[in-house]
Amino acid sequence: MKTILESVRTGTPVEALFIDVHGHFGPWPDTCIPYAMDASRVIAEMDRYGCDQVWISASNPGYAGDLAVKNDVVFDLAARYPARVIPWCTLSAHEPERAPAELDRCLARGPCIGVKMHRYRQPGYTLRSDFLQPVLERLNAHHLVYINHDFGNVGDLEWACGRYADVVFMAGHFNPSINDLANRHANLVDCTCAAMQFGSIEHEVRRLGTSRTMLVGSDFPLFQLGFGIGMVAYAGMAEDDKHAILGLNALRLLHRTGWFRTSMLGGKAALAG
Repeated sequence: MKTILESVRTGTPVEALFIDVHGHFGPWPDTCIPYAMDASRVIAEMDRYGCDQVWISASNPGYAGDLAVKNDVVFDLAARYPARVIPWCTLSAHEPERAPAELDRCLARGPCIGVKMHRYRQPGYTLRSDFLQPVLERLNAHHLVYINHDFGNVGDLEWACGRYADVVFMAGHFNPSINDLANRHANLVDCTCAAMQFGSIEHEVRRLGTSRTMLVGSDFPLFQLGFGIGMVAYAGMAEDDKHAILGLNALRLLHRTGWFRTSMLGGKAALAG
């Protein structure tokens, strides 16, 4: 079996389990990403890299456009490529009263990994906000994930980790302070997306003494998949740690849901155990 770095250097699909947990699909009114609406290109690029699955949320996540329409674009993509694409349900502080019903609607459409929220151009909120409690209760009941680029108040984050023990909270962009908290809260993890400084990932693994807290993300297909896998492939750390960040930590979250089956990921998941 080739190492992850050998595969990346030779331009061949990686043989390790590869799950990218941070993506966006749909039209972007404030930028031009033609292939962000090209479903066939999404799958073709995944095949080139050996990416088994991507977790994708809406474009302009929560700060522009009709949420139901945007979520349906993502869920329609997932229905077209089941198992390869797993959707996030995107919610917004602009429409707090709609949040529980929109999550219920998304959950009824099929496999959903959880809720994605952002803070750009939205009213302020924290994990203690009233409108989020029924959302978090639903995620807790289904053992799903809540991802936000910025959790805001750290005290409220720790409160939520304790109150909703069956929700996994994920920071959408690389954040060492989240990794520190994750060593105290088993249901808190960090996404490597936007780890811009050279050696960031290997530094965190050495500093923390574990690769348990991080999952790879790339903003694909807003950006190409190399943005995520490159920082893992070239990191100076053990191959087991690379495997954990590239796919095994995500696999652990999938196994918590009621809808995931190992067969969805083919032989790689079986080999990964």
